[in-house]
Amino acid sequence: MKLLSAFATALLALTPTAVCLAQAPERQACDVHVDIIDTDPKGTHVRATPGGTVIASLSNPNAEGWIAVHVTGQLGDWYEIDRANLINADLGPDGKALFHGKGYLHKSVVGVSGMQNDGAIYRDHDVKSEPVDLHAPGEQQVDLLGCWGEFLKVHVRKGSGWTRQACTNMDTTCS
Repeated sequence: MKLLSAFATALLALTPTAVCLAQAPERQACDVHVDIIDTDPKGTHVRATPGGTVIASLSNPNAEGWIAVHVTGQLGDWYEIDRANLINADLGPDGKALFHGKGYLHKSVVGVSGMQNDGAIYRDHDVKSEPVDLHAPGEQQVDLLGCWGEFLKVHVRKGSGWTRQACTNMDTTCS
């Protein structure tokens, strides 16, 4: 009986377990600017941690402007930011600070307004990697998928890839 028990224990040790432990997403460092695309009139919530307590609400009282955020990292579906500014012609190039500190925004509330005309998109976050499109048109749907360093991962008509030439100016086409 002891031999059978020892054999069963050894066999179970070699068998993969059916239980999967959830792993927290690893933080990816970023240094990019994106726009708030949330249209909720009550504002966009900045959270202390991904999915955590609301620490600020960003709202745009001016239809002539938009809110730009500086992204410092990505954790799964959440973007870590360190500042947010209201941008419009009356406030100068840096706009007006709405938030300063560490906070998180869900991917559903941030994006870009397009591509810079003739912007380059690459397969990887490296300008030496294979191009997806070296002359991406400025006025096309651009979906934000992620960030890595100074690159944004985007999806455009020709596919998905990495760029440093997304447009984050909601007043122009960045041509």
